[in-house]
Amino acid sequence: MAHQFLDTAQILVTAGRGGHGCRSFHHAPGERHRRADGGNGGDGGDVILRADPQVITLLDCAYRKQYRAGAGGHGGSNARQGARGKHCVVPVPPGTLVRDAASNALLRDLAQPDERAIVATGGRGGRGNLTTREVTRGEPGEERLLDLELKLIADVGLVGLPNAGKSSLLRRISHATPRVASFPFTTKSPVLGVVEVPDGDTNFTACDIPGLIAGAHLGKGLGLAFLRHVERTRLLLYVLDMAGSEGRHPWEDFQTLQAELAAYHPSLGDKPRVIAANKMDLPTAQRYLQEFQQSLQEDIHPISCLTGDGMDALRHGVWRTLQALALTGQAIP
Repeated sequence: MAHQFLDTAQILVTAGRGGHGCRSFHHAPGERHRRADGGNGGDGGDVILRADPQVITLLDCAYRKQYRAGAGGHGGSNARQGARGKHCVVPVPPGTLVRDAASNALLRDLAQPDERAIVATGGRGGRGNLTTREVTRGEPGEERLLDLELKLIADVGLVGLPNAGKSSLLRRISHATPRVASFPFTTKSPVLGVVEVPDGDTNFTACDIPGLIAGAHLGKGLGLAFLRHVERTRLLLYVLDMAGSEGRHPWEDFQTLQAELAAYHPSLGDKPRVIAANKMDLPTAQRYLQEFQQSLQEDIHPISCLTGDGMDALRHGVWRTLQALALTGQAIP
């Protein structure tokens, strides 16, 4: 059963309260005066977010909305120190942005696997009379309402209009198994796949984004809800229906994609790109491809997801472009 994909969540995190200090006196045999021996309380546990590579969605955070760390133990007689409260570690997918809900301030970008962030600090334990004249109580732990937003981290983002063949392409070039069907919006959530480059011990990750349509920035279709996942990609792979099988001209499709990407964020329109001309097995594709190449003086990779033609050349072309970007020092945003 496939996991439901959720890329936003709001959670309440509460760190543990510190344990109270102890007031205690010990009167040893033979001693004239009592001796203070009350121990300190333990600090409360922290709430920690950890980027877990095994987690791919914020589904758990969306359903379990509150996370609480353990309280610190109270101090005891005979100078016994209270135990520190147990930390609460919350696994989230790598690529999760953590914001304070009240101020919208970005607290942390958990981009790297196993990266950690303390989002609520445990309260300090109280002092016992062994170390201070006035015994104190433990302090409450920090409490915060957090907004979590996931931006998948991939080398390549596949963008295209519905039925252009993005999911079929990802199936062809990787081991991912996105749903494929001949109706719009078959893909309803982003899908990640690892693409192996032929004749080389190298690979890159690709992310299939649900299809855009004209007016997506106005909320039509699936809107722009998932375009956050191509913000981090180093390269966009435009998948075009070069045969015009949906009754649209490939050049108009390309312009629609450019406009919708720019409407979401101007930087996406300027992001490095590779263009895949799909459905070259259909009769009209060759004529449209010639017209398209006259309008856009760029390398275009003719492919057919149906027959598999052009897949190796496309993978090599994408890999060469990624290598060229790496030489320029371009990092993931």
